[in-house]
Amino acid sequence: MEQRLEHVRAEMGELSFQEVDFITTGCEKDVLILDKNTVVAFYRKGLQVERYNVRQELIRSLARQTEPVLPECLYCSPTQTFVVEKYVPGSRITPHYVEKHLESAQQIGRLVGSFLKRLHMASEQKLVLQTGFGEEVRNDMVEGVKLLQSKLSQSEMEQVKDFLKNYYEISASVRTCIVHGDFHYDNILWDESTGRIGIIDFSEAGREDPALDFMYMAYYPIEFRRAVFEEYGSADTKLYERSQMYDRIYGLYDMIENIQGNPRKPSFEKGYTRFFTT
Repeated sequence: MEQRLEHVRAEMGELSFQEVDFITTGCEKDVLILDKNTVVAFYRKGLQVERYNVRQELIRSLARQTEPVLPECLYCSPTQTFVVEKYVPGSRITPHYVEKHLESAQQIGRLVGSFLKRLHMASEQKLVLQTGFGEEVRNDMVEGVKLLQSKLSQSEMEQVKDFLKNYYEISASVRTCIVHGDFHYDNILWDESTGRIGIIDFSEAGREDPALDFMYMAYYPIEFRRAVFEEYGSADTKLYERSQMYDRIYGLYDMIENIQGNPRKPSFEKGYTRFFTT
């Protein structure tokens, strides 16, 4: 962590903050959080500037149309190794947090649903956002299925293959739109003092199935989940069902990456449960 801070100081000068958190569990970057509202993101393979700028354009457009507070870029390193962004301070809207604050569940859920509705309706005319989640899954599962055979029974492998066949068929016919791409509860913040939410980390934004952004809804209390979908107002009755399909895909990834020795995926059992009990 100190090495990262020195790197930032070398470019920006002395930093003023009271507390700092260091997160290294992300797929693409390590993150320093200063005073819970300033984030320094270090990209392990270097910042893809063009891709980052497109997502910044999306964020600026959404900021003019939506109520949530979105990230504000304060600094982009000329070395293309890190960026500094300002976030809304607040609590992560985890399922546990919502369970402890059920009196606010509907209010927060409506704000989340309203944001996703606006995001999924966003115009793509000036934005070159990549797509390809389905293709990545196909490519990754060629080797992944072979690895899973070393840990799963024949019956379990048949379930995996049947699931993937069904997913490929469904994903090929789904109408896509602009999505956040990583709408995990770590990326949704709630500022109790102002009654506003903050949405962060648009690094996975792209053109995909809108159901991808609802993947984690099953983990929340029904009061919250109902408010999200009512505010979203989707006529697509299969949206929630498809969202759970994506959660199962990530269960497969959890198992595969554990077999591959990824230190960020220490539990094969967690991925197993995520896939087979959804």
